[in-house]
Amino acid sequence: MTTYLIFSDVDGTLMINHTQLTDLTKQTLHQVMTLGHQFYIASGRMLPLAREAANQVGGPVKVIAANGATFEQNNELVTTYLTAEQLDKSYEIALGYNCKIFFFETNRLYYTGDEVPYAKYAAKANVFNMADLHSLPLIGPEMLPNLAGHVTNAIAYGQPADLNLVRIALARQTNLNLASSNDNNLEIIPHGIDKATAITAIQNATGIDRDHTIVFGDGLNDLGMFKVAKYSVAMGNADDVLKEAAHAITLPNTQDGVAVYLRDFFNLTD
Repeated sequence: MTTYLIFSDVDGTLMINHTQLTDLTKQTLHQVMTLGHQFYIASGRMLPLAREAANQVGGPVKVIAANGATFEQNNELVTTYLTAEQLDKSYEIALGYNCKIFFFETNRLYYTGDEVPYAKYAAKANVFNMADLHSLPLIGPEMLPNLAGHVTNAIAYGQPADLNLVRIALARQTNLNLASSNDNNLEIIPHGIDKATAITAIQNATGIDRDHTIVFGDGLNDLGMFKVAKYSVAMGNADDVLKEAAHAITLPNTQDGVAVYLRDFFNLTD
């Protein structure tokens, strides 16, 4: 049997409302893994949240988190970090344009603003313990030098117009990789790193090539991984740019698009 690598984004792709994994999708993924195929979560989420999604699926699921800055390969965690200068510039520019910014370690986040990040989401989802995220307020820029070599990525939140100014300024003053999963955030990732670089590393480690790789996504931060897989599948609710780049388009995440495609691809039956 030919083994395939399968990678799926979570929010807007695998799950409904960021929290709900349907019985059909879960059953389908278990069938696929039972056949010997390897399934990975490929998310912009920080590692604990990505692992929560993997735990909801169950079985031998591995994780790409932080848009590729952290990923599981064999039994190891491969991680890339932001530099002190990149942290300082990201903080200065984001706050300068009235945006909040969160800095992520693999198991801890530091935040600006008065609200603990994702607390409302956690209460609604009821799938993880906020204490597991170790959320800490960022006292000020004097903390940033101590975080160099520990922070994998950052996310700026704000109004779309303000975030666009942040993006322009960061693009001019740094070599960071900048992406967005929607118009209220700007994802800040180490240079040369994205979901695609993680997938390529996993392909090399497993010996499973792009011709036997399937990826699913809905947002612009999924565009990179579409370039390293023969079977790139955009959700019905995906951004139009992603649909144009896709090998195929499946149903929206609210209609089990991932499961529908996989069941057809592998000729699965109940």
